[in-house]
Amino acid sequence: MSLRLLPVLSLIAVATVASSASAQHPYGHDAGMFESFHYDYYRNKMWPLPFRAADTRAVMGYFDVQRNNGWKLHNTVGASMFDPETNALTDSGRAHVKWVISRAPRNRRVLFVLQAKDRHATAARVESTQLAVSEMVPVGPLPSIYLTDQDAPGSSGAYQTAIHRAMTNSVPSPRLGTDPNTATSLSN
Repeated sequence: MSLRLLPVLSLIAVATVASSASAQHPYGHDAGMFESFHYDYYRNKMWPLPFRAADTRAVMGYFDVQRNNGWKLHNTVGASMFDPETNALTDSGRAHVKWVISRAPRNRRVLFVLQAKDRHATAARVESTQLAVSEMVPVGPLPSIYLTDQDAPGSSGAYQTAIHRAMTNSVPSPRLGTDPNTATSLSN
């Protein structure tokens, strides 16, 4: 064998081994070396776009949970909306139920009733809420009513009225002050 032929044979042997090793594409189908190169090139060239949808869904998933929890709290008929002795809906409770079943977005028309300390009081609350809903929606499907153990933040109207009156009564009477440039009082 001549020395000139040896480099050519070694190149052919390396190309044969390389082509047989790269004939199997890493993703399971047969692809040549150039097809794999083109696939990888265009995938790298388009890099952020194929993955943005998955990233957006991952980030927005947390907001969906927060939004659902916010609507749950908003649609909760809490302790302050029931009479403490009879567990019947108060006027503010009826107004809240009416808002939920008539003004809330259609996919959010669900009521959550706060559980009471015992089963009988909880059953009375649910019955009072169901009765109010059936009076407000005489025809058609009724919104679902679920039990919850988390009260909506807020307080009774009587408490808020007392706070407002105390704040209003504690405001001092308006008085005219003195002019800082002159030592005379403006009230004279």
